[in-house]
Amino acid sequence: MSLKMSIPPPHGGKLVDRVVRDADKARSLIAGCTSYDIQPTHDKDMPIRNVYREIMSTCYGFLSPVEGSMGRNELERVLKERRLESGWVFPFPMLFDVSEEDKSRLKVKGGDRLLLKLKGQPFATLDINEVYSIDPKDVATRTFGTPETVPGVVKHAFDPKHPGYNIYLHLNPVVFAGKYTIINEPTFRAPFDRFWLPPAKSREEFARRKWRTVIAHQTRNVPHLGHEMLMKNAAYMGDTEPANGILVNAIVGAKRIGDYPDEAILEAHEAVHTANYVKPDRHVVSFVLWDMRYGNPLESLLHGIVRQNLGCTHHMWGRDHAAVGDYYDSYATQTLWTKGIPGFGFDAPPCEVDKGLVLRPQNMGEFWYCPKCGEIAYNANCGHMDVVQRFSGSFIRSLLAEGLAPPPVIMRPEVYRVVVKWWRELGYPFNNKHYLSAREQELEVTVPRMEAAPAIAAGGHR
Repeated sequence: MSLKMSIPPPHGGKLVDRVVRDADKARSLIAGCTSYDIQPTHDKDMPIRNVYREIMSTCYGFLSPVEGSMGRNELERVLKERRLESGWVFPFPMLFDVSEEDKSRLKVKGGDRLLLKLKGQPFATLDINEVYSIDPKDVATRTFGTPETVPGVVKHAFDPKHPGYNIYLHLNPVVFAGKYTIINEPTFRAPFDRFWLPPAKSREEFARRKWRTVIAHQTRNVPHLGHEMLMKNAAYMGDTEPANGILVNAIVGAKRIGDYPDEAILEAHEAVHTANYVKPDRHVVSFVLWDMRYGNPLESLLHGIVRQNLGCTHHMWGRDHAAVGDYYDSYATQTLWTKGIPGFGFDAPPCEVDKGLVLRPQNMGEFWYCPKCGEIAYNANCGHMDVVQRFSGSFIRSLLAEGLAPPPVIMRPEVYRVVVKWWRELGYPFNNKHYLSAREQELEVTVPRMEAAPAIAAGGHR
């Protein structure tokens, strides 16, 4: 891979920017609009998704070229071919769903503009071009595939234990399709504010640093030594010869029970370079708002799109990428990026198809700790397979839950101190129902007060 690379174009050719920053224009856009209060999608008493995160990621360009909630034909094409109506690759349905009761109460139709409120304040608009019905179970099943439709990749049928499947299963049956526009920019609360680096800004930052090759590291966890070695080896010893920089882009949003709190994830990755385990001038930590779908190869497609839009030239893919349980083959993501997966519409890798991605894959093996060698081994190639020890997130979490500091060969002490800091702050070390509920009350953002024209109707989003 030549070093004579440059930051790639956004997916679709142009970054989406649907944020109105002029207050007078914003007020004129929402004058007389029907209003609708955004609320989370719930599974019983637990919030599992908030569509505000999708609106933010859409309007700031993370999901370019997507501009809003998908229409019926586009939804069908995404489920069948993993492509938008324009032909550009995209893996997941993006839908603004409402209940039948809200549909009847709001009385909106194609051509209407809906004012979306967040925590009672004007936030965004949805310019409706279509209203249609869906079968949530059908959407959930077709989104993730089945052993019959994607043989050899999907190992068994999905069920509500899978967090992403559960999100789609709990959608409301009515979809308002159309483009979003943020008309009242939220501000991020600490510590999220210092890690907010949307695509336009990240590209500016890469240019300022003179980075021509940038490799992305996806994370939903605090880093252990295996993650650190993955980043270093992918960036400095892989095809990128080496990369000028590493972008850690964390997923911030509703995640499964047992994952780490988002605040700890961000600050723990920051600790890797503030402690100089990775040079600070080659390492940036940021995030994207997204309620994890845990879609393994499909999630890697979304991650590839997000990171290409951020300006990355490469993405590292490891075993069980963005996975939970054993629904997918452990190396399904690497299969997708090396050969393609026909059952998902790819007879070739996503970077080799028409209107696919420009971002290139860096497929990585697994890192182990070898007690005989006293060091970390790649793919256990030191010859001590009988004693090498896998980096186990479950084992590390069990140590933390007992109040035990993992040994330095597993987790850096600076990272452990971040975990403890947020444990003390929140009262628990891992994501749980209380954390999800508390986060839903305040979210990651605060929406400023805005004097808006009186709305003529009100409703609620489940």
